[in-house]
Amino acid sequence: MITMSNILEVEAANFMAFVGARPPRPDSIFILVMGMTGSGKSSFIADCTGRKDVEIGHDLESCTNSVAIFRENLNGRDVYLIDTPGFDDTNKEDVEILTAVAHYLSVSYANNVSVNGILYLHRISDTRIGSSTRRNLEMMKALCGEDAFENVAVVTTMWRADDSEPELAKQRAREQELQDVYLHDMATRGSQIIRHDRCNTLSERRTSARGIFLRMVALWQDTQVTLQIQYEMVDCNMTLKETSAGQVLEKYIRQDQNSCQSDLERPDTSPSNLTYHDTHEVQLRALAHIQPDAPSNEIQMLLAENNRALEAMRLSLVEIHARQEQKFLSRVSVMENEWKEALRWREEEYRLKELEYRKRQREQESHLRRLDSRTRRVEERERDLEERRAKTLQLEASSNSATEKELERLRLEVEKLRLETASKLDTTERARHEWKGPLLQGLATGGLGIVGSLITAGMLCCVQ
Repeated sequence: MITMSNILEVEAANFMAFVGARPPRPDSIFILVMGMTGSGKSSFIADCTGRKDVEIGHDLESCTNSVAIFRENLNGRDVYLIDTPGFDDTNKEDVEILTAVAHYLSVSYANNVSVNGILYLHRISDTRIGSSTRRNLEMMKALCGEDAFENVAVVTTMWRADDSEPELAKQRAREQELQDVYLHDMATRGSQIIRHDRCNTLSERRTSARGIFLRMVALWQDTQVTLQIQYEMVDCNMTLKETSAGQVLEKYIRQDQNSCQSDLERPDTSPSNLTYHDTHEVQLRALAHIQPDAPSNEIQMLLAENNRALEAMRLSLVEIHARQEQKFLSRVSVMENEWKEALRWREEEYRLKELEYRKRQREQESHLRRLDSRTRRVEERERDLEERRAKTLQLEASSNSATEKELERLRLEVEKLRLETASKLDTTERARHEWKGPLLQGLATGGLGIVGSLITAGMLCCVQ
């Protein structure tokens, strides 16, 4: 039976394999799954692997910025699907996501674990290619680099095959626009565009996803690629800001900065005069009219936040790893405290229930003693009292039996929780050692050079 503690251990092991903390099997296959939020990444992975827990927010994901890794054994080979978060037009969060993705991909590459291919999921149901979609596509291209395009497949999702022919024609036109305009450079370098469109029923959807999965594994199983972000951060020792992906993100942040600065300098910052580039948050707060100068204050706050985001991209891989380590250890501590608190709460519930049961037993024994005394004093009513006593004993026995069953159920639940908590705490404790141990060893031995010595395999999952 799979429990949450089992899932934590399995996913931790998957992450350690991907970043090289626990060397994966030599013939392992690693496939990135990318795309905007809502493009169907989690459902696609669930359909590919048959896992029912893919869309559950596990404890591990609180340490990984929603990055999760799933392993499927295919013809005796381990295939890892790496579910990555999408870039969604919020500068601060996008910088955090880029930092996360760049971090674990670089650690993986530094430890000789290579990516075989990339699946990028795109919603064909969107009526137009909006700014968020363009941003995600640009970031994907910059992260992968032209040399890796041959190992990229763009999977179009959310096809509505049951719609009328005119609607289907619109979707096909959007597909053609995607291929001719936004993915032309990738297609000419070998990227594939694949429809995930036979999805009228759950069975059809799973068959379609599984078919795409098997097809791409067969194509990529004997090829490995170095992504642009890996080459830049590990081989060239660039800061995040200097990388191709960092420059794309900086471009969008600068656009927002310029728009915000223009709005600040404009006398009237009413909602009707805010520019197209203003964030959704600024528009909402401006519409709220919290105070007369609220739009100006919000724009200044956004400018400050964007400046902090730009500053965060100036870090090298070594500096990023140091910060990630602090975040990881802090989040692990919070997670462990939550587990311990949940166990304490269940233990206290069981203790109170047991006290209540013991108190009831004592009251019943006292009642029986009083009844026996009354029986001896009133012999002429012995038969009647005996019948009453028998009925009382029968009711009490029934009540005791039910209470004992409830108490035993609670006891078993508490014991199970104790074992699961102990297992999870053991997993996180090993994660601490596997993070720190190889770092110290690398510093002492010279290891793999500056990157190898400082970011070698001592990492479980902290990629935020």
